[in-house]
Amino acid sequence: MCSDAEDEQPGPSPRAAHEIPALATMQLPKHAPGAPLAATPVRIKVPEAANSQKRRLFRRKKVEIGASPKRGTPMNEVGRETPIPQHLKVKTSRILYTTDEEVRDALMEFGVFIIFLFLTSLVTLSVRHSHMFYFNDTMKRLFVTRNLTVVPSVTISFEKMLTVPDWWDYLIYNFVNTLHGDMTENPTSAPENKAKRRWKTGKFREEEYSGRKREPAARAAPPWAVNSPYLTTHLQGRMFLQENLLLGPPRLRQIRVSKDTCHVDTGFTQNYNICYPAYSVEAEESSEWHKESRYRTMGALGATPIMTLLAFYRSGGYTVDLTYDKHENLRIINKLKTANWLDRGSRLCLVEFNLFSDNKDIFQSVKLIAEIPPTGGVIPQAHLQTVKEYSFFTDLSLSMTVVYIFWYIMVFYYTICEINEMHKSGCKKYYKSSLNILDNVVLVLSYLALVYNIWHTLRMKSILSKARAEESYQSIDYLCLSNLVYVDMMAVLAFLVWIKIFKFISFNKTLIQFTTTLRRCSKDLIGFSIMFGIVFLAYAQLGLLLFGSEHPDFHNFVTAVLTMIRMILGDFQYNLIQQSNRVLGPIYFLTYIVLVFFILLNMFLAIIMQTYNAVKNEITQGRSQLASYVYKKLSAAFYWVTHCGRKRRVLPPPRPKSVHKAAEAVELKDPKVLRKNMTQEEARYFEEIPHDVHNRQLFRVTNRVSLIEEVLEQLVTNMDSILQRFEREHGARKS
Repeated sequence: MCSDAEDEQPGPSPRAAHEIPALATMQLPKHAPGAPLAATPVRIKVPEAANSQKRRLFRRKKVEIGASPKRGTPMNEVGRETPIPQHLKVKTSRILYTTDEEVRDALMEFGVFIIFLFLTSLVTLSVRHSHMFYFNDTMKRLFVTRNLTVVPSVTISFEKMLTVPDWWDYLIYNFVNTLHGDMTENPTSAPENKAKRRWKTGKFREEEYSGRKREPAARAAPPWAVNSPYLTTHLQGRMFLQENLLLGPPRLRQIRVSKDTCHVDTGFTQNYNICYPAYSVEAEESSEWHKESRYRTMGALGATPIMTLLAFYRSGGYTVDLTYDKHENLRIINKLKTANWLDRGSRLCLVEFNLFSDNKDIFQSVKLIAEIPPTGGVIPQAHLQTVKEYSFFTDLSLSMTVVYIFWYIMVFYYTICEINEMHKSGCKKYYKSSLNILDNVVLVLSYLALVYNIWHTLRMKSILSKARAEESYQSIDYLCLSNLVYVDMMAVLAFLVWIKIFKFISFNKTLIQFTTTLRRCSKDLIGFSIMFGIVFLAYAQLGLLLFGSEHPDFHNFVTAVLTMIRMILGDFQYNLIQQSNRVLGPIYFLTYIVLVFFILLNMFLAIIMQTYNAVKNEITQGRSQLASYVYKKLSAAFYWVTHCGRKRRVLPPPRPKSVHKAAEAVELKDPKVLRKNMTQEEARYFEEIPHDVHNRQLFRVTNRVSLIEEVLEQLVTNMDSILQRFEREHGARKS
């Protein structure tokens, strides 16, 4: 992640320049072993005329010493790569597999990254539990999609609500029955509640007059409540579906708007003189009381903003607390219905409660929402969210705790590597690389995950202590909202870490073609995207204006844009388009399909295919150094196992047979100095021959030709400067 091998070497020091007086006026060829390794080449300032004359004479540009932009090491004229010191290596966007040293470093880095990728996958997958889906699905089927038949001709369903009376009927006949039908009552309060109901119905008085006195039998608490460390009176037996604890009784909440905050036409003021606008922060009603329900702010309720189909509600509202008793809740709801608690000023009403599953240590927040638009009616919506109780620090699984510890050890390791990389290359050059930015984003998300888990642990302790101490509604909205952001953040983290694998795939020709094609055609795709976006947005706005009042897929601009994308994939409803506008509907559909699907989409594919063919023709397979290195190591390991720990002897490479005997004699002598008047640097220029060069005589000849060429180029430059000086002096004499 941070030790990728490409060199950024410093230039030659002034001391080195003084030590080479003989070569101070010329530039060494880039393959010279005596030349200092430098990413910034040593340039010689020459006049422009000399450069042009030099190109005409030798028909080529001068090649400077320096690292190739696509290679990790500088190369000489015979294709040999000069190794770069380890402490000068700078990160590249792709791993090289051309030499044994690069293969070894790449495999070590890739192995470390695979471990980090595996740990990251385990950590990110741990934020979600498989039972969360079934928990949410059960609550949705119970309270949202379930239909209850009150009488043979009346069926109550949350999804089919249309009016405010339907909302009251749902609360009375469906919600209360579903909630209390599967909830176990508190054994200590059950006899007391039963006595209250008998007194209200008159049965207690009849028993008293008839002389029959009945004592309510005392019922013992269940064993699980007696032995539980969370023993609390108001939590005993409040079990929903026999497995989940109800954290406080439910509550009703509504958000209202003030009247007379919108304009009423003068022609209707006689019969319709009060106006209630759509919800906004300016139009919200925040008086202290509304029909015996008190207004409380969002902070006092522990609530968070609610995003619905029509608006974004950033308010607390007027609340009514329900109880654990079914008959008491029915009485409260009927009273609110009779008092017309929801009127024309109501814009949102919701019933909310929270559950805790001790079997899987999961919290769940359930919000059943009835949104009331200014045009009347009800839009039903349901918000279900689940949160794990344990964080990184409180997880009961020992294996996951070990995974968290090792994951953050690797995060700290990569952090140190990135800091060293930034210090070595400088901030400006460091952030020019997209790979460095990607690594920084991964590290920032990792540390944000650590901060969230610390906050989650403290928040969970506060919620549990409050639930054991108080009987009121326990809000977990802040926990649910922060957990939602945390899960999205971990999803992005996992995606970015997986994307980083593309850095290590340069050993395969097909994979290189994929990444190179995307990089080459990026500019063309940007230009095409601008043209495609203009056509796309034009059709989206046209569809919104033509079908927005009747077609559900065009009721707003965002939905219309998504509908355009779905039409490209073949997911559309042509009958609704034709019914919305019988004249322009078919024309709209046909022109969109022809222009976007048949023309623009094929242009997009043509751009990619043209670039892919060009890249495919340029990239050659070559020899796989990675495969040969792995094969050599595996064969050596097999030999070590089969020969009882003895290492295989490495034989020297065979000498070429085409070398002349006289040349072999010169090769064996390996002279240190080839001519008498040669300087020390020139002698080192010829005598230092790498061991991996087979034809040493050809290597010396190549070096000699390159040196002669450099001398001739310098002579041409000096002659040109002499001619220019002569012309200046001659012109000065004439003047």
